[in-house]
Amino acid sequence: MATWRRDGRLTGGQRLLCAGLAGALSLSLTAPLELATVLAQVGVVRGHARGPWATGHRVWRAEGPRALWKGNAVACLRLFPCSVVQLAAYRKFVVMFTDDLGHISQWSSIMAGSLAGMVSTIVTYPTDLIKTRLIVQNMLEPSYRGLLHAFSTIYQQEGFLALYRGVSLTVVGALPFSAGSLLVHMNLEKIWNGPRDQFSLPQNFANVCLAAAVTQTLSFPFETVKRKMQVSPFHQI
Repeated sequence: MATWRRDGRLTGGQRLLCAGLAGALSLSLTAPLELATVLAQVGVVRGHARGPWATGHRVWRAEGPRALWKGNAVACLRLFPCSVVQLAAYRKFVVMFTDDLGHISQWSSIMAGSLAGMVSTIVTYPTDLIKTRLIVQNMLEPSYRGLLHAFSTIYQQEGFLALYRGVSLTVVGALPFSAGSLLVHMNLEKIWNGPRDQFSLPQNFANVCLAAAVTQTLSFPFETVKRKMQVSPFHQI
């Protein structure tokens, strides 16, 4: 059992700003890997050399170095509304799962985080779809000139529901994601052979990496199908 306490060292606005800046930096540093992943998921690299390095090199040569960061501006912009919604939803779910003594179980805490992430993803889903289409399009012959133009074009040509194409996979994919998180957190003490509150900084870092690897692996098939749905019929797979 854990006790829910508010961290008074930072205000809500400061926490949101820190999370947004850290997220934007992380997204910008890993944008070329995200681009290679999305292109592989939707089938663009079919018939070409496989692997992130080969994909990045091919995009660089065909469209220029800036193309490695296609869609990254949209991904960074969506961080702030996504973080606001996720934080608000998380607080609501924590209050819902907290007992009368102010305690919340580990499973309930993980579920609160997963549900909050699901809510924020659904609310901001159109920007995720637009980011995927910006990545897939040829930067030298773009179909969309930016976030607003893409939103308007998709709405006019394909209808409002097209902006939510593949959102059901987000909901379904949250189940293995939550199960993976719970599996890792339940076995941390066995892995390190020691109590959780005595983990060192490198151990906690390894725990985050392990949890991310497990959850991403379990939910990756759903993510792949979602990406294919997002670009159809924009891109012929």
